[in-house]
Amino acid sequence: MSSWMNCSPEVYRNKAMSPILAAELATGLDNDTWPIYRIFDLALASNFPFVNLLSRGAIPSDVTFTCAYEPFIPTNWDQIIPIYVSPDRVVDGKSAGYLYRLGTCDVLRFTHVADFYLWANQIICYPLDLADDQVVEIYLLGPVLSFWLERRGVPVLHASAVMVNGCAAAFLSHRSSGKSTLAAALMQAGYPLLTDDILPVERHRGTFVGRPGYPQMRMWPNEAQHFLGYYQDLERVHPAHSKRRVPVGPNGFGTFCDMAQPLACLYLPERRDPREGGTEIEITPVSPRDAVIELVRHSFTPRVVEAIGLQPRRLDFFAQMVQQVPMRRLVYPSGFEHLPRVREAILEDLETLS
Repeated sequence: MSSWMNCSPEVYRNKAMSPILAAELATGLDNDTWPIYRIFDLALASNFPFVNLLSRGAIPSDVTFTCAYEPFIPTNWDQIIPIYVSPDRVVDGKSAGYLYRLGTCDVLRFTHVADFYLWANQIICYPLDLADDQVVEIYLLGPVLSFWLERRGVPVLHASAVMVNGCAAAFLSHRSSGKSTLAAALMQAGYPLLTDDILPVERHRGTFVGRPGYPQMRMWPNEAQHFLGYYQDLERVHPAHSKRRVPVGPNGFGTFCDMAQPLACLYLPERRDPREGGTEIEITPVSPRDAVIELVRHSFTPRVVEAIGLQPRRLDFFAQMVQQVPMRRLVYPSGFEHLPRVREAILEDLETLS
C-alpha cells in the first residue's frame, strides 16, 4: 500500500491521486491509523479534517471516507444516463444534482460542488469547482450519508429529536417550522439532544428507534442569542450564511445522547403569527394513513430514494411504524416568549402517551 495513505490530512490533501492509487482505494483502504468517528450510530473512519464536533468511536469501522484530488474514475458523464436528475437548478441553469449507478458504485454528483462515490463500506469524494472543506463536509454529513443509510435499508427523516424520559420525541419539518428551536427549548430544560436535522430510524427487536446524530446544533443568530446569550463568537456553518455551529455537551449548550432511543412520538410543528392566529397551542393526532404520507414528505432524500426503487420497502416500514409510534400535529405561536408554554404542552402530551 502506498505510503501517502498514512499521511496527515494536511499532507494528504495536497497530493493528487493517480489511477493506480485510485485502484488501490477501490479495493480496500489502509485506514488503521485513521480516526474513527461516531455519527448516526455508524463508525466512520476518515482522514478528513472535520470542523463539526463529531463523537469519537472505536474499531472496526462501518464505512470509510476520504477525498481524491484528481478525477477518481475517468468518466464521460455526458454518455451515461443518470437514474435521477434533480429538478432544482443552479445559477447556470444546470440541474443541482445527478445520481448515476456504475456497477456496485452509486455516484452522487452535485453540480460545481463535488462527486461522491458510494460503495457498501466506503465513500470517496472528488471536490469540484466550488467545493472547499466546509462544503464537502456539509454534503457528506447531510445528503450523502443519508443516501448511504437508505441504501442499507435505514430510512432517514428530516427531523430533530430530544430524549425525554428514556424515549425520543422527534420534530419533523422542512425549513422555517422550528424543529431545531423546539428541540433547543427542551434541551434548555435539561432534556438531551439526540439529533439535529437528520434522524435515521430503524426497527430493533420489535421497537422503532431513532439513531443519534452528533453533538452539535445549527442556529440562526437570533436563536443562539436567545438560548446562549451570544452568537458572535460561534463559527458560521458556511461563510456565505449566517447560521452558527453550536456545540452540545461540556462547555457547550445542553447535553447529548449518543445511543439510539425508542421513538415516543413524532410531531409536525407549524408556527403561526400570534397576531393572526392567536397564542393557543394545539396538539392533535394524525391518522396512520396521513402519518405515512407525512413520513414520506419529510424524508431527507425522498426523490432520490424513489428513483432507485426503495420506496415500496420504505412504505411498508412506515406503515408498520405508525402503528406503534403516534404522530401529532403541533400548531403553536411564533416567538421565543411562547416557548416555555409550548415546551410544557409537549411534555404533558408525552406524559399522556407514556
